Amino acid sequence: MEAGRLTVEQAWAGPLPAPGVLEQYERVLPGAAERILRMAETVATGNIRVTERQAEAEIRTAQRGQLLAATLTLAAMSGAGAFFLLDNQVAGIALLSLPLLMLIRSFLIRS
Repeated sequence: MEAGRLTVEQAWAGPLPAPGVLEQYERVLPGAAERILRMAETVATGNIRVTERQAEAEIRTAQRGQLLAATLTLAAMSGAGAFFLLDNQVAGIALLSLPLLMLIRSFLIRS
């Protein structure tokens, strides 16, 4: 007769222990299950707050970039207009090409 070997493996993933393990914690230390649940809720809430702050920071960065781009575009277009009024076509075209290149670049990056 041959002896066999049986291996049983269990896996549990998540912020909380498996329900059976949680029940064992509660038997050994009354109130432990509640403390573990509170701890998991605190971690989840903290992660949500961090994600919200990151999203807000990204929005602020994008808004600053848009404001800077708009300011540079208006300055270049105003300068180009001034050069055209002063009958300096080369400088006007050079300054007008800057906003045009920025516009083309923004469309190329999106696609």
